[in-house]
Amino acid sequence: MAVTSENTLPARRQIQSWQDAEYNAAAWMRHWGYEDARAQPGGSDGGVDVRSRRALGQVKYQGAAVGRPELQRLFGARGRAMDKDLLFFTGSSYAATAIAYAAENGIALFVYALDGTTTATNAAARRIATPPAAAAMPATAPAPTRPTAPPATPPAPRRQSRPGTGRIVLGLVLTAVALFIPGGEAFDPRPNRTLVTLLLLVVPAVLIVSGLREKSHRRYWPTGLGLFLLDLPVAWLGNARLWRGDTADDLVPAALTVLALTAATVLIRWNGRPRAT
Repeated sequence: MAVTSENTLPARRQIQSWQDAEYNAAAWMRHWGYEDARAQPGGSDGGVDVRSRRALGQVKYQGAAVGRPELQRLFGARGRAMDKDLLFFTGSSYAATAIAYAAENGIALFVYALDGTTTATNAAARRIATPPAAAAMPATAPAPTRPTAPPATPPAPRRQSRPGTGRIVLGLVLTAVALFIPGGEAFDPRPNRTLVTLLLLVVPAVLIVSGLREKSHRRYWPTGLGLFLLDLPVAWLGNARLWRGDTADDLVPAALTVLALTAATVLIRWNGRPRAT
């Protein structure tokens, strides 16, 4: 967590352009302890306007409220450098969806005024912008002489799992199923084992690739469950033993196939809807 490196506030800067807004954000970041923070006006920034070894900042010079997509862009720009703090600055306000996304992903939200003053608007921003108690005391105030207790050891930060780990694990499990089930005694591949195995490997491949590319902790389990259910009809339809009985015997796998496809469609469509805030 960054703290102020000095007691004096950054010089007030009239914000008359997006360049002024970025330089003002960089000055505040240096004041909060990111000594090497530098604005990068002009060119493609990839969602980053201010860079530091320990933080990335994005600045918006607009009248409309900032939405969730802008914060997602900043989160994605961090890539695998999960130790870097993320700071967002705007001269307007934040939509409810943006505030919820920032809380989930630890993004500090700030609002700046036209005179350059900056206000923290969420808990992550207040942790960065609030100076230590000693810095808030007047310079002329004598230090207290009573003994002080040793500082408490801060709790270790909770270690989050890598984004996409769950779907990678599910993909590996389904890969094992695709490689071994078609060769079992209760399975008679139709038309042949190679084709059935390849069809069963499609869903695990989608899960593993999407898990490796994922960078945020967004909700995914309904889609993962839906993909799993999509893999079941492939296994049922590819087992010739299920289709060698009479019509009544065929109704069981047919009904299960319809149910699995319906449930998979409902789960995937539901997961694609925006989350309530």
